[in-house]
Amino acid sequence: MGRLWLIEGLPGSGKSTFAERLRDKRNGKFYSEVDASHPVDMHDVYWVEEKPSTGRILDEIEGGWLVRYDGDEEPIGTDVYELPFALHTRIMCERWRRYVQKVEREEQDVIFECALLQNTFTIGMVSQDVPLADMEAYVQEVADILKPIDPMVVYLALNDVAHIFPIVYDERPMGWQSGFVEYYTSGAYGVNHSREGVVGTIEILVERQRRELELLERLPLRHVQIQNDERGSFEELTNILEEESVRSCKL
Repeated sequence: MGRLWLIEGLPGSGKSTFAERLRDKRNGKFYSEVDASHPVDMHDVYWVEEKPSTGRILDEIEGGWLVRYDGDEEPIGTDVYELPFALHTRIMCERWRRYVQKVEREEQDVIFECALLQNTFTIGMVSQDVPLADMEAYVQEVADILKPIDPMVVYLALNDVAHIFPIVYDERPMGWQSGFVEYYTSGAYGVNHSREGVVGTIEILVERQRRELELLERLPLRHVQIQNDERGSFEELTNILEEESVRSCKL
């Protein structure tokens, strides 16, 4: 069976580039967070309580349907990532369970980015500011679901978010810049903690990373943390793969 790799970290930490390099080295399958064929993640997918007559039904789950609409169709229902946190997490746990049931037949490595921690904290913390205990309970449940397939979590951490984020910010298109800052500062956490503008966004990112790393240490999953301010993750990747090879030989 191939290995599931979960790549995590803040925006600009190098997740996508790292995942692509890992894919090439392992001859694996990389699903980006916006990949329409992602087995778990649900970018631009809506949850509809009554069976819809338009759109493409992806799944029936939690008493409703997951639906993706074409560009000329008017979406109905609620974006999965805008659902109340409790409902969102029940849907996601079921998606993870169904994935684990199928993945045991997967022969090549599979790589996800953002699926375990980033999505949880973006929705639970940034958007809805739910209690930390609720977010941890959800991630711990997912970790328990994943334990039978022994995934590897790779977290690309930034020591100096205040230095790195403005660089990433300046490199991105204007639409991304305004949309990202607005999302982070207008969400429940930003409003409740009076975070504004780029400075406020950086403060939220710093807190998000702190919470994610603390939770990662409590998860019953194999994981490695790479400090990637200087973009040295590729050298670390070689070491990780060598350790994986040695471990596989011992099993």
